[in-house]
Amino acid sequence: MPEMPKTFRPTGTAPAERRRAYDADRRSAAPWRNWYKLKTWLEKRAAQLRETPLCERCQAEGRITEATVANHKTPHRGNWDLFINGELESTCKPCHDSVIQSEERNAK
Repeated sequence: MPEMPKTFRPTGTAPAERRRAYDADRRSAAPWRNWYKLKTWLEKRAAQLRETPLCERCQAEGRITEATVANHKTPHRGNWDLFINGELESTCKPCHDSVIQSEERNAK
């Protein structure tokens, strides 16, 4: 039976170091990611999930799933006004991480 080829791992870089480097690159490429830690956003997110506790995408397909993500209906892409004042929808993590992310990538 054929074997998988070995995965290349640069010498001298531990997984934790690679992860830190990846996170640093991601933060510098999209500094607005820190906005999700702000009290204003956390309160807005909590209010959205209180108001609509079930995933809107799953409900449209006849499933009942708890919502855990407050998703921006219009991607803000670093626009503060859209980030804070944009319309939100409640979704479950699987819908957000698959269906919605796919829609946003294809809309570019």
